[in-house]
Amino acid sequence: NLMMVVAYDLAKSDPEGFNKLAGVIDQARESGYSVIGMSASSPEMAKQVSDKYRLGIPFYFTDETTLKTIVRSNPGVLLLNKGTIKDKKHFNDLDELAY
Repeated sequence: NLMMVVAYDLAKSDPEGFNKLAGVIDQARESGYSVIGMSASSPEMAKQVSDKYRLGIPFYFTDETTLKTIVRSNPGVLLLNKGTIKDKKHFNDLDELAY
């Protein structure tokens, strides 16, 4: 099981979304999920955001257009099981995630 936090541009990401994510990440880990971040931003920006919001997740780099295709919210969350998307949420709907 994998939770993927998608933030195509960390400089443009909504801070409210990251404030909500810390608790959601903890819940996902307690439910047996590994958690990663995906962004088109620099590794330095990813570390800065992860540290500032205490996310404690590694970020991986990929193309911005690809990430926007996956989820339009910035940030957004996907839950995957063996590569199949089980749930996808805008950061405003994180309380509706079904682990």
